[in-house]
Amino acid sequence: LAQAVACSRTCLPPGPTAMAQDSTARTPLASGRGTLRSWVRPAAIAAVSTAAVAGTVVALCSWRSGDGRAAADHSFLGAPKAQASCGAWSSHGRKMDCGGASLCGVLTLETGKGSGYYQHPAPAVHGLWPETGSYGTSKCVPPKNSANPTSIYSCYKDESGGESHQLDFETHEWTKHGVCSGVRDVTDFFDQICSLSAGPLKVMAGARAAGLDLVDTADQLQRSGYCVFNTMDQFQVSLSACAGLDGKWKLADVSDFSTVCGGSGPSPAPSPSPSPSPTPTPSTAKCVKSQHGPPCTSDKDCAGLEDCVRCAHSGFCTDVPASWLRG
Repeated sequence: LAQAVACSRTCLPPGPTAMAQDSTARTPLASGRGTLRSWVRPAAIAAVSTAAVAGTVVALCSWRSGDGRAAADHSFLGAPKAQASCGAWSSHGRKMDCGGASLCGVLTLETGKGSGYYQHPAPAVHGLWPETGSYGTSKCVPPKNSANPTSIYSCYKDESGGESHQLDFETHEWTKHGVCSGVRDVTDFFDQICSLSAGPLKVMAGARAAGLDLVDTADQLQRSGYCVFNTMDQFQVSLSACAGLDGKWKLADVSDFSTVCGGSGPSPAPSPSPSPSPTPTPSTAKCVKSQHGPPCTSDKDCAGLEDCVRCAHSGFCTDVPASWLRG
């Protein structure tokens, strides 16, 4: 609470003496446990909230001028402030431009306030998605080793989902996104995801404990130096990220991709030579759990095959229903 009081003193607009000369209507500001009251103009509303997170008082403090610009910011979150200056995330278009970086994409995080598998008691990582094709100008750089995951990585452990489901989910994330991320292998991919998401997830945990909604959570990430590319359905936030040809991903503002990730790196593993079109799959082909099924180009290619339910984005039939997957 003491931190919140200090926050209110340093963060709020001009004090009572200066404001007493203004006849504009004033609004009382209440916060958290107990009440902090400061009279502020509606055109410059201050937000101060407190919450207990892991035994520590968290204070989020900011105020905005009438045009919505962040005029001041004081964050007392446990996570260290990232070294980044973020542009307005509301100005980003649908397609990401990598600029001078070879690879660019989004680190998508869940607030936990969605439904189904998106509902959980704390924020969690969803995945790292290179923005290729219609999503952006990122190259698709294949890994040196494309073997699927065989264990649950630290930031994907979820008791409510069950180990089998989480492994299927990891396999989905790897075959849909990881195989274009330029990493060495599946362990490199998920280790980077867990490392990149640690700081932002702490900020999101504080924001959730303070009762912030999705937009305010995104704004708090911005103020903490984690640059938001957009928000998504199911109460998710996507942070902008880039990588050079060395396959080392970094969180950065879109405008800084060239500076942060534009340097040259080791040449990626050569893409395999185009192979001839697959011959029709024999009727005895089938899908096996956690393994690629027969090659396919549409769901029709998988129809009638044992244990196969659809054609996955990886170009292989799979036994994982689309309803199990989160993106």
